[in-house]
Amino acid sequence: MSDFTLLSTLWLLASVPWAGLMLWLTKRDKQRTLIAPHLAKAMGMQSKQPRKKGLGLITIMGLITIVALAGPSFSSQERPSYTNSSARVLVMDMSMSMYANDIKPNRLTLARYKALDLLKTWKEGSTGLVAYAGDAYQISPMTSDSQTIANQLPNLSPELMPYPGADASKGVELAIEMMSNAGLDAGDIVLITDDIDDAEKSAIESLLPSSKWRLTILGMGSRAGAPIQLNDGSLMTHDSGQPVIAKSNFDNMRQLASSVNGDFVPVQPTNSDVERISQITSQVDSANATNHGQTLMERNNQGYWLIPLLLLPALLLFRRGILLSALLAITLPLMPTESAYANPWINNDQQAMALYEQGQYDQAAELFEDPSWKGAAQYNANNFEAAIDTFKGLDNADAQYNLANAYAQSGQLEQAAELYQSLLDTNPNHQDAQHNLDVVKKALEQQQQQQQQQQQGEPSQDKSQGNNASQDAQQSQQSEQNPEQGEAQDEKSGEQEQPQDRQNDQSNGEDSEQSENASKPSDQEQQQDQTKQAANQQNDEQNSEPNSDESAEAQANPLSNQQAVDPELRKLQQVENARDPSRLLQAQMILQAQQKQPPQDTGKKW
Repeated sequence: MSDFTLLSTLWLLASVPWAGLMLWLTKRDKQRTLIAPHLAKAMGMQSKQPRKKGLGLITIMGLITIVALAGPSFSSQERPSYTNSSARVLVMDMSMSMYANDIKPNRLTLARYKALDLLKTWKEGSTGLVAYAGDAYQISPMTSDSQTIANQLPNLSPELMPYPGADASKGVELAIEMMSNAGLDAGDIVLITDDIDDAEKSAIESLLPSSKWRLTILGMGSRAGAPIQLNDGSLMTHDSGQPVIAKSNFDNMRQLASSVNGDFVPVQPTNSDVERISQITSQVDSANATNHGQTLMERNNQGYWLIPLLLLPALLLFRRGILLSALLAITLPLMPTESAYANPWINNDQQAMALYEQGQYDQAAELFEDPSWKGAAQYNANNFEAAIDTFKGLDNADAQYNLANAYAQSGQLEQAAELYQSLLDTNPNHQDAQHNLDVVKKALEQQQQQQQQQQQGEPSQDKSQGNNASQDAQQSQQSEQNPEQGEAQDEKSGEQEQPQDRQNDQSNGEDSEQSENASKPSDQEQQQDQTKQAANQQNDEQNSEPNSDESAEAQANPLSNQQAVDPELRKLQQVENARDPSRLLQAQMILQAQQKQPPQDTGKKW
């Protein structure tokens, strides 16, 4: 008995109201008797004795139940302790194209919100943060504290990156290196980006030859693209002056995810994209759940041994229907009335239909066995990729129409147009298909016009360079045809630059003998003047060093332009600058950039 303990001692407090209830019932029976006790005894009526026995039995059963709920324990048991060693690295695109506003307010702001929502779902394992533009930099090492990463995300911006551009392969490579250095053999790489070109695609495929590093891509932006609006309100332009249209290459993202056995999730206005990525990255397999020989001591709850003492008296209650009435009174109010699971006698499709009508499309899609309704639920849940896979297996006209709608919503306009046209070929009176086809054709025309505008910007730059070259050639021809004119221009420029030398030449031309005789002493005087000038220049440089430091401080600190600045005020301003988190992040990335080779110019400035 020395090892005896109660696991939930608060349940013992329930014995006080239970004893009060039984006492009240006993007194109530005595006060509400129809026949006086002495008359009932004289008449030989003994009706109260069974009642007293019943109350006593109920009192004992209640006390036994309370003790069982308190969890009596006489022993403990050793059990293995498992830890979730799963890991993931969040790779954020910080190129200038993230300022495009085709999704409101812009791609960068929405990417930050999506990343913060993902961090809230990653409650176990370790997480790291990488930001990349022309090169990749570690913002946060692998840590189990997601709040630390969440505090750094709002300060990330493309202006902080040491090198402009966009190279997603550098971010993926650094993510693999971080997890490998942490001693991990597998992990997830969540890439949030708005564009992946062919070179980045091939480089990432070479980095992920096996399935131990799982890649998940969250595609930002849209196929149509949008201009890049900078912080000052101006638009980013090409060298020709044409505004840059940043388009999202979803095809390359989808192909990359498929080639490395990863997942591609396009950005959604709802939170369905975050939920899907969380579901993918939160899977714990046997390789990540390990105990490393750790164990825990846990007390055994042995209150179930008191259940047999309650079974025999409970059988007597069934005779009067008391126990059955109590069970119905307890369970009926607790049963859900609006949930799809209120009736256990309905099948999965009926339960899914109830969820579908309530707007819970994700849960309905998991329960539906009918592929038509399953695809409809996935479509309404904005999971267009899953809806496409579901509708592809159906051949009827309605399924093909829904498949075309899913293609259009996912941005695959060409496939959607082909399906709409095939439906109209079989049924020309399909008005919905005709209307959707017109909308898709307009969207395709807009994309083509934007592509043509972007392509016309590059030849115009070449034409301007060609015009400059032709002007240079014409000037060279004119100089060859009119050498006198060219000499005259040279003479004019010479007169403007060296008037004193021209006068010396004229004087030397008038009296050559005197100039020859006077050349030797003039050379000595020139050498003496040069030595004096060099000495004066050294003194000036020494005297100008503190002035240059002051000018540098004046450029760095606008307050230094005033005549008198308090030194304490300068120290306070330096401290305030050091408190700026964005400055600390920028300094951290600059230190990392100094420790490795500068990235190669890939030609992507935004």
